[in-house]
Amino acid sequence: MATEEQQSGPFPPVRRVVTGHSPAGQAIIESDEKLIPYDPFSENASPATAESMFGFTTIWSLNLSPFPVTANEPWSEFNGKPVGISNPQGLIARIVDFPPGRPGMMHRTMTVDFGIVLNGEIELELDDGVKTWVKEHDLVVQRGPDTVRMMFLLVSANKLKYGDNELEPTPVPSAFDGSSLKK
Repeated sequence: MATEEQQSGPFPPVRRVVTGHSPAGQAIIESDEKLIPYDPFSENASPATAESMFGFTTIWSLNLSPFPVTANEPWSEFNGKPVGISNPQGLIARIVDFPPGRPGMMHRTMTVDFGIVLNGEIELELDDGVKTWVKEHDLVVQRGPDTVRMMFLLVSANKLKYGDNELEPTPVPSAFDGSSLKK
């Protein structure tokens, strides 16, 4: 756990909430902690100090093949078009505004999701009924009273297996069926 003395400059430690699944396949909170920024130039990733050149906080790392990118590669404008909730061939980055008092949309996708609360606070509720409040600058890794703005990065993933059980994606509203991602 990070302490107030171990924060990076004027910024509070990054809070990371990681969701997972119980043996029964229900979504659960696996970890909820404040991460200590470290000095990437120190021998053993020592905590960053005022003298450190940088304070790194590594939230997550995935082993993926490099994405093919060329200098003049065309890109597609997806904003304002119907786009699936996830992209089975890659990554989606989006900002989501959650109006106050609206029910959440529980769902499962074959992705690892990184959600960063940019403004406000929101209650994260999972299958098992556990509720966790996350607020501005907290980060939710997902394998309120005010409008909340979050940024999500969704990276495609294989189906999740628990023993002999393979968890399937759950249905989502048709606006998120991914029709604009299908070529």
